[in-house]
Amino acid sequence: MYNSCKSIPADLLDALKRCDELCGPEQLDLYYELFDPYTGGFYYSISSRDTEGMTPFSEGTKFVFEALDCGGMGIPDWEKQKVSRWILDHQDESDGFFYEDLWGKITSGPRLNRDLTYSINILDMCGVTPKYPLPTERIKCNDTNSTIPEYLRSETAMLEYLDSLDWSYDGIWRTGQNISTASDLIYAAGYKNLIREYLLTKINSKTGLFADGLSWMNTNGTMKLSRFFDKDFPYPEIELAIDSVIKIFETSPAPSYATYIWNPFVFLDRAITSQDTNSDAVRALLFEKGAKIVNTAIDCALKLKRCDGGFSSHPYRAQDRQQGYLFGLGLPDESDLDGTIIAGARLRNTIYSVFGIVDSKDYYKEYEKDFWERCRAKAPIIKKFPKPNEPMGPI
Repeated sequence: MYNSCKSIPADLLDALKRCDELCGPEQLDLYYELFDPYTGGFYYSISSRDTEGMTPFSEGTKFVFEALDCGGMGIPDWEKQKVSRWILDHQDESDGFFYEDLWGKITSGPRLNRDLTYSINILDMCGVTPKYPLPTERIKCNDTNSTIPEYLRSETAMLEYLDSLDWSYDGIWRTGQNISTASDLIYAAGYKNLIREYLLTKINSKTGLFADGLSWMNTNGTMKLSRFFDKDFPYPEIELAIDSVIKIFETSPAPSYATYIWNPFVFLDRAITSQDTNSDAVRALLFEKGAKIVNTAIDCALKLKRCDGGFSSHPYRAQDRQQGYLFGLGLPDESDLDGTIIAGARLRNTIYSVFGIVDSKDYYKEYEKDFWERCRAKAPIIKKFPKPNEPMGPI
C-alpha cells in the first residue's frame, strides 16, 4: 500500500484496511451464477436470470468486468469474442446508439445514454470498434437525426434545456443524472464551456454543493455534476464542500442505500483531484474525521450484503429497475449488480483514492483461471418464473 501524502493517521489506516471486507471471493460465485453462456453477458440479479423475458444487458456486464478488473482479473479471448459480438448486434445503423434486447427502441434519455456508454466501455475492453459511427461522431459532423436530443442543436436550446431542469433539493439527483449521462454528447456538440460555466451559477454558496439543504441528496446530485470538473476547471469552494460532506456524515441518519454510501466519496475524489498540485493539501483536510467517515461507510455497506455473495442497492430488497426500466423482480433476499459494484469494488477503490492510497489490485487474481473455466463450461440458462405482467419501460 502506498500513499501520496506525507502521513495518514493510524486510525484512518486501520479503517482503510477494513475495505477488504467489501470484496470477498464469494462475489465471484455470484458473477458465475449471473453469467449467460449464450451471449457472454451477465444478468443483473438472480431473479433476472430466472425470469422469462429477462436478458443480460450491457450495464450489468460492464459492472462485472469492472469488478473483476479491480481485483486483478482479465477477460479471456473467447469471452471477448463472444460478448463483443453480442454488443455489436445491439448497435443501430441509423443513429449509432445501442438498443438492448430487454427494451428495444423504447429507450430514451439517461437509459439510452447509459446503454451507449456501457456498450462502448465493453467494446473498448475487448479491443473491438463499433460497426457504425457513434452518435458523438455524427454530432461533430453535423449528421444529426431525430434520436439526437433537440437541446443539442443550438446554444440557445441548450441553455433553455438547462433552465427547464429542476435544480431544487428534490430534483437535483435526476437533473444531475440527465446531464451527466449525456456528457459525451454535450461535449461533442461543443458545449463543454457552456455547461461548466452554467454549473458555477448553481452551486450553493453556503454549502459548496448543489441544491438547497444539506443531506445525502445533495451529495447524490453533486456527485453526478462533478463529472464536469477537472484540473482544467477545478471544483470551486473545495474547502467548504469538504466541510459540508463531513457535516452530512456527522449529522444525517446513516445512509442506507448503496448509492448514498458511495456517492460522497466519488464527489470528494473528483473535486480533490481537480485541484491538481494542491490536491494533497486539500486531501489532508479529511484526515481528522476520515476514520469515522470510512468506518460509517463500510458498516452501512455491509448491512446490504446478501447470502448470494453480492450487495443489494436497497436495504429491504434488490433493485428491479434502472432508470425506470424493468430488469428483474427485486426480491428481498437477493443482491443486484448495481449494489454489488457500488458497495464492493467501487466503494473500496474510491475510498482509497480519496485518501491518496495506491493499492495493488490482485485480490481476485488467484481465482481467474477457475472462474473463467466454470463460465465457459456453464450449461444454458433455464427460466423458472413467467414474464412479469407489467411494462418494461418507465412507469
